[in-house]
Amino acid sequence: MGPRSGVESPDSLDAALEVLTAEAARSGGEADADRVALAVRVVRDAVAELQATQLALTEALIASQDRQLAVEALARINLRGAASDDTLALLLDRALSITESRQVLLLEAGEIALVRGEEADLEAHRRLVRAAISEAPDDVVRAVASDTAVIGVLDPEGEGDQHIAFFRSVDRPFSTLDVPLIEAIVSAIGVMLAFRELHRHEFERAAVEREHQLASVLAQSVISTEPPPASSVDIFADTVPAALTGGDFYVFGRSTAAIWFAVGDVVGKGLPAAMLMTRAVAACRIAFLTRSDDSVVDVFQRIEDELFDHLDDVGVFITLAMGVIREDTGEISLVNAGHSPVMFAGDEIQTVRASVPPVGVIRGRVPQVWTTVLGADDTLILGSDGLVEQTDPDGVQFGYDRFADLCRSARGRRSADFGRIVFGAVEGFARGAAPSDDATLMVVRRGGAPA
Repeated sequence: MGPRSGVESPDSLDAALEVLTAEAARSGGEADADRVALAVRVVRDAVAELQATQLALTEALIASQDRQLAVEALARINLRGAASDDTLALLLDRALSITESRQVLLLEAGEIALVRGEEADLEAHRRLVRAAISEAPDDVVRAVASDTAVIGVLDPEGEGDQHIAFFRSVDRPFSTLDVPLIEAIVSAIGVMLAFRELHRHEFERAAVEREHQLASVLAQSVISTEPPPASSVDIFADTVPAALTGGDFYVFGRSTAAIWFAVGDVVGKGLPAAMLMTRAVAACRIAFLTRSDDSVVDVFQRIEDELFDHLDDVGVFITLAMGVIREDTGEISLVNAGHSPVMFAGDEIQTVRASVPPVGVIRGRVPQVWTTVLGADDTLILGSDGLVEQTDPDGVQFGYDRFADLCRSARGRRSADFGRIVFGAVEGFARGAAPSDDATLMVVRRGGAPA
């Protein structure tokens, strides 16, 4: 037989005590029998008390195990359920049952958001909860109203404006044994609400990202135009945004015997820069269309007048190089407002420097006009800082010297061929490093393909 545990069974204990009483009566007389009988009653009372204690402990153990299973079920709902209102209602129903409460309230910013259990005394309970929070705002869990209510903070590390309150009847107050259970429930529901809030933010972020993608497509479509066809001018233009959207742009316009062009860079990146870029493209196109017979300075000032107030209001500027090429003579007139790099590849490499600040910095400055006549092999190259500032994996920039060396190879090449050489050289230099900025290039030369 294995070892025995627990209190001796009543039948065997009574039999042993009766034997002891009878033996005492035979051997010791009436006085000894009385003493033995008293001792037997004491033993029986002690055994009965032990049995009652054992029964209470057994019932408490069963209740504790039931609560543990209930909390585990609560946690499983939290883990596998979607962070929805239905899931929250199910959690509160379980909490109502586990805590043997008559009412559970979820409050957000002091207002009742959800009720489970009885619907009675809602306004009185809401006021009680708000008063308790005001009196002890730092308590994560607190008992109030003669221990008939327990209030827990669902987000103690956050703003703390979500609370859960458990209510019992006055004849069944909460005890200190209930507090750990309620703390576990509050923690589980708090985690679920945190996931629900995270899910909401992710959904909103995804919606905003979809809107940004649509806006980006629309913004980039503003500059996805080919140069105007011309038999005597060979032009290449392309831009590669550093992100989904960018602030670089190029734009063309045509008059009777000339082609207008501009390359610009809105300070900043992303959607805000792209939105300003679309405004700048529109301003250039309008100026090219309505002022095509004016001087390059007049057209530049028209563009500046259109953009300056808006750029000044938002504290942003645009670097801009714009000009016009006469198709019959190859004469180019160019103004540079803070843009770089702009280079002319003739017999020597010449940098066309800015003569006025970027658009949006100082209004009304009259730019100097750079003028030249393109020879058969001459090339005008208008880039953006994303080309020269591209870094390799070691953080070394491509730089203006390398860009100038590339420009020396432009002579005698078709504009598109040279454009591909530039983008390929910069990409090869980067060796997989992320682009530091938008990269834009325009190449302007005379005639068609070289012989």
